Amino acid sequence: MTDRVIVGVRALLALVISASITSAVGAELTTKPGDKEAPAEVDASIRGVLQPKPIQVLGGGKPVLEFWLRKEVPLQSKPASAAKAMEAIKQATLLGVVSVPANYQDYRDDTIAAGTYTMRFALQPQDGNHLGTAEFQYFAVLTPVKLDSKLDGITDYKQLVKASSKETSTDHPVIVSLRPPSGEAGDSPKIVEPAAEHKSILLKVPGKAGAETAPIAFEIVVEGKGHK
Repeated sequence: MTDRVIVGVRALLALVISASITSAVGAELTTKPGDKEAPAEVDASIRGVLQPKPIQVLGGGKPVLEFWLRKEVPLQSKPASAAKAMEAIKQATLLGVVSVPANYQDYRDDTIAAGTYTMRFALQPQDGNHLGTAEFQYFAVLTPVKLDSKLDGITDYKQLVKASSKETSTDHPVIVSLRPPSGEAGDSPKIVEPAAEHKSILLKVPGKAGAETAPIAFEIVVEGKGHK
């Protein structure tokens, strides 16, 4: 393993999830369905598994994030309930694609460049070094689509960290917190406040374990900070 990868892995272990949207600080966040396809730079193998229209997050009336989630999220087993679905997702599974129209700041106050990123599922390592840093261990790692261009091109945690870290100014991966649903997820995504100074998109998407299908529910944190 190269020094760069080691730095990236350590950074991911030390960084505990969350993205704070610069342009939306102090602004009311809302969601609405978008009406456009995923950006052209997204590879056909990934585009083919995405929902045709995005979930838009608006801050002050302007788009700050746009999410194209998967039509079906593959699961390792059928979850006991929609609320426990993230326990059944394999690490590095593609969850969707996100477009960031303008730069925003992450948990460490590092600038995340405007662009289009894949979102892949990962777990915070339970190695004793992260006690108290986050309420939940679930997160999405964001990777520029030019570095993650095939649906099955990234298959494990180390590959994911390396790809996400490659073009950041600090050698740190880009990460966004995921949470179990804090309430009942309806058919339409909505902004909720699951914890103090946190805002999330509460949503439900189809999941599939083998031949069985099941809805899965979770939250994507779009405003908030982890614990240092």
